[in-house]
Amino acid sequence: MIDSHYDEGNTGIELSKMLKLEIIVSGEDEAMVTEMIQKAGVTGYTIIPNVSGYGHDGFHEGRLLFNDMASLIMIMTVAPQSVINSVAKGMKTLFEEKSGVMFVSEVSVARMGYFSAV
Repeated sequence: MIDSHYDEGNTGIELSKMLKLEIIVSGEDEAMVTEMIQKAGVTGYTIIPNVSGYGHDGFHEGRLLFNDMASLIMIMTVAPQSVINSVAKGMKTLFEEKSGVMFVSEVSVARMGYFSAV
């Protein structure tokens, strides 16, 4: 069903099925991850700094004074399945050495041109 086009609820808005990737890693890994996703063909992404949460390593405080590299970040992007598969392979390698999590989910997007290479 990925990459199909449809008009949900007959609204006149064409929606396209894509995959959303959410990656949570240490701020020190930001450059490595963003370079990896760009090389895979992602056309854009959003970074949310200072992410707080609780997991295997205990509680992570979002805002560490004067040290963005020690805090967690979330990188979100939307892309076709082939691009997300490429990023997932790279993240598997990263996660063998470093801490982090990755979520992949189906989403519907409007303005499909924003998610394809220019």
